[in-house]
Amino acid sequence: MSKKLLLLLCCTVFFVGCSTKVSYFFLDWAIEWEVEEYVDLNHDQQDKFDQLVEQFLVWHRQDELPRYRDQLTLLSTQANEYSLTPELWQQQVTMAKAHWYRIFNVVMPDLLPIVASFDDKQVQQVLTQLKKEQKELIEEYAGKEQSELITDSDKRIEKQLKEWTGSVSEPQKQIIHQANTERLATLDMWLEYRHEWLRQFEQALLRRNEADYFTAQMTRLLTAPDELKSSVYQNNVTENTHKFGVMIIALNQSFSDKQRKHFNGKLTELVDDLTELHLDK
Repeated sequence: MSKKLLLLLCCTVFFVGCSTKVSYFFLDWAIEWEVEEYVDLNHDQQDKFDQLVEQFLVWHRQDELPRYRDQLTLLSTQANEYSLTPELWQQQVTMAKAHWYRIFNVVMPDLLPIVASFDDKQVQQVLTQLKKEQKELIEEYAGKEQSELITDSDKRIEKQLKEWTGSVSEPQKQIIHQANTERLATLDMWLEYRHEWLRQFEQALLRRNEADYFTAQMTRLLTAPDELKSSVYQNNVTENTHKFGVMIIALNQSFSDKQRKHFNGKLTELVDDLTELHLDK
């Protein structure tokens, strides 16, 4: 629950495009709906959680939105000057991860005591929902042929590209397909990692009354999950990040004038929204 919730906090404001301002103004509601999917908080827990969200949004608007704006501005410059390299793309990924970890550093001191206060029924609510999602993932992905996975990924990336460029050409579809074909297989390792993460998360919840263990284990699971990944899995992910960067560079170089205009318009609007949100205190 905590990991998905904080992912929502980060992604809602960083990747929502032209709806950034609307999404941000209703972010407290979105967080509330997300939490209700996992657990019914009691009155005291709800009060503390509402206070946490309020403090988080103030901090996020003041401190984090300028960082998002600056990263997107840098990415825009690199894209338009055709200076983006796989190494610079990796730096972009690292910067995005840093946004994620800063959120944890701010939220966890107040969030973990709320989770530690869950009664047995609430813990079971959380675990039931997480296990349901895990089962759905396994049913969706396990057993699929590699060709099916490639086709699914092709469609997903094409849809994302179209949102940013307004259209996708046949050569660009080929760039995407080639990149997905060359990507190293990680599905089985990903599912295994998720299973182990959930197992350890469950153990942490069941031992939530052991303050030192609970805090250390939850911090590890939420801020250092790579420790649960095999070296092969981590190496494959690193290689795939590089390959994805190569694809992004190739796509950027293939933009038509119309696509470039659409892309720059979307990016400028997003940067402007982040700036306006930051200044609107």
